[in-house]
Parts: sequence; structure tokens; C-alpha cells
Amino acid sequence: MVVPEFDAYLMVDWSANSRPKTGGDSVWYCLVVRTGDKLSVVALENPATRRRAVAEISDVLRDLARREQMALVGFDFPYGYPAGFASALGLTDTPRWLSIWREIARRIVDRDDNGNNRFEVAGDLNRRVSGGCYPFWGCPWACVSATMSRTKGGPGHLEEKRITDIGSMQPIWKLFYPGSVGSQALLGIPHLMALRNDAVLSPVSRVWPFETGLGALTSRPKREYLIVHAEIYPSLLPIQPAAGEVKDAVQVRTMATHFAALDDARQLSTLFAGPAHLTPEDRERIEVEEGWTLGVLSGQQVQPNLDLQPLPASSHSSTAVRGTPRHRGGSGRTTAPGYRNRNDQTVLRFTGFAGTDHGQSVYVLQCGGCKHEYSSNGSDIFQRRCPVCQGGRPGLLY
Repeated sequence: MVVPEFDAYLMVDWSANSRPKTGGDSVWYCLVVRTGDKLSVVALENPATRRRAVAEISDVLRDLARREQMALVGFDFPYGYPAGFASALGLTDTPRWLSIWREIARRIVDRDDNGNNRFEVAGDLNRRVSGGCYPFWGCPWACVSATMSRTKGGPGHLEEKRITDIGSMQPIWKLFYPGSVGSQALLGIPHLMALRNDAVLSPVSRVWPFETGLGALTSRPKREYLIVHAEIYPSLLPIQPAAGEVKDAVQVRTMATHFAALDDARQLSTLFAGPAHLTPEDRERIEVEEGWTLGVLSGQQVQPNLDLQPLPASSHSSTAVRGTPRHRGGSGRTTAPGYRNRNDQTVLRFTGFAGTDHGQSVYVLQCGGCKHEYSSNGSDIFQRRCPVCQGGRPGLLY
């Protein structure tokens, strides 16, 4: 029997909001996990802030790594910039993609409440590249300066898009207005870099194609890593949200189930090689600086045609797969008395006390194994482990 490339598929719809937000146009992520020959949606989550999202995603990935499960992780923002950007900034370290990541991560401030300095950082990068409002553009009136404008400036020496940016994909230089993927990249790369460099995850993580090469994946027995980070573009796949469904939620669920279906059909590994028409020069440019979007096969937005049936939600799923977004810490399913998570931890009661995370309340849980009772933020219930018999974090004081 041929073993699939991955055991789990975690897709993330990122957001550049400057305030905590749930629902449409906010952060969503979906986790599909393989158990034997079965696939289940075990999480469809909508954290209100980027920091909360990354904390949850880090816990999920640590859990998968602890169980030695291989995971494909995709964020929907560009992982690289058009060739020449590193040189234009005066960066001389190699590899060039990593020098850009380090520079952005060093400058971006992204606070717990989603407040951030992306426009100021972009203006400073413009100053270094051109001394004016190029190449980044688009900002609120309050952020207009000598090096940051509301509208696109004149042409310059850097490409508008990368080789992979086909069709309606927006340029990474655009920071404001609908489709401002540039802001998502500036606020996403530092968090992605933190996940890649996490003390536990770093030894088992790789960023495709920068660290793996633009080629089919190494066979599982010879693979020295468990987690593959790959840039995704959810709009490659058509969706039809049902009444009450949030588009972003449907997109990440569709991407996760799609890649899982491709894996089952033995068609996923070859996507990591990119399209055959790329020249050797193109491939080098992609591997050292620009990156590639998983699933972009040619100059058209095409994907293998598979019949994707909705996957069942796990009996321990942290949220319903369909319906309106659940507000964490409220009366949603994972905080309801009697809810049991995938680690056999059951919600006993609501305390009414404020939790330690933004907007959260404290709930009392009981371990199904040793019957130990402890307390938790509502937002952590879906992944909580018993502090006594499962090595989980200590309960909260209340």
C-alpha cells in the first residue's frame, strides 16, 4: 500500500486587521487529520488576533510533531518578494529570502490587540529602495508621508509580480484597499518565521521551496522533517458557501480537503515540483528569493479535477464545520458543559471569572483518565491536555 505524503493538512486564511476581529475577513484555520484510511475535519477556528492564532497553531503543530505525524501547513500570503528586492534593500546575506524575512521580522511590531506598524515599516523600506513612495503603496490618510502614498507610484526597477503570481493575484507591494496581500505578508512573515524557528518545531520543519528545493517531495522514509510550510492561494479553488457560512472558513476547509484528496490520489507530491515549463533560471530565482504558490501549475488557474465530498467532522471536533463563526469563551460548542476534546478532557462548568487571554473566561475541565479537575481559558479547551497525566500546562488560578 502506498502511504500518503502527509497525515495532517492545516490551512490558514491570514488577516491584516489592526483590531481584534472574528467572522469575515479575519483569521481562520482548518485542520484535517488522517486516522488510518479516514480523514476528518478536527478544527475550524476563528481566533480574534494573529498572536492568538499563531499560539493555537503552534500548539497544534507541537502536538502533531510529538506524535510524529507529517503535516502540510499553508498560509495564504506570499512567502517571497520579486527578485532583486533583497539587493535593492542593500541586504547581502544569503539566502536572499531569509535575509528579507529577518529584516521584516526585526522591524515589524504586531501587538496582542492586532495593532501594528506595517505602514511605517513599508515607508522605511521604500526610503531605502527609492528614497520615495516605491515600491510599496497604499495606506490610510494618517500614514501618508514622503515615502508612503495612498496610490501607486511610477514604475521602477523591481517587477510588479513574482513568476508565480498569475491571473488575479495581487502584487505584494499593495498594502491597502481590497486584496492588499502586501500587508498580510508584512504581518505574516514574522509569525511564520517564529513558527519555523520554534525551539520544538525547528528541527522538524522546512519551508518549501526555499529549504526543500522546487521538486517532488522526498519519500517519507528518507524525509528528515515532519512539517512542510507552503504558500497557498485559496482562490485557486472555486467555492460555494452555504447560507450562514463565512467565505474565509469555507476556503480554508476546501483547501485542506483538496490537498488531502490529492494526497489520496497520489497527485500531491508532484505539485511541489512546480510546472514543467519553468526554465533553470526561473527555478533558481524561485528557490532563492521569490518562492512559489502550491498548486499553481501553469499560466492558468487550474487544479486537478477531483470530486471533493465534504469530510465528516471528528466526534471531538473543536467546532462545527458549518454555520456562523463561534465566538470563543462564549456559549459555543467547545465551552458547553459536557463537551469533550480529542484528548478526553471534558468541560464541567463555567466559573464566571475572567481568563488570562483576550476576552476569555475560565472553565473547569476534568480529565477522562485520572479524573483530575483543573481550569482553562475557553479558547484553549479544544486542545487542552491533563496537567497530571498528559503533560499539559497547569490549570489557571481563579
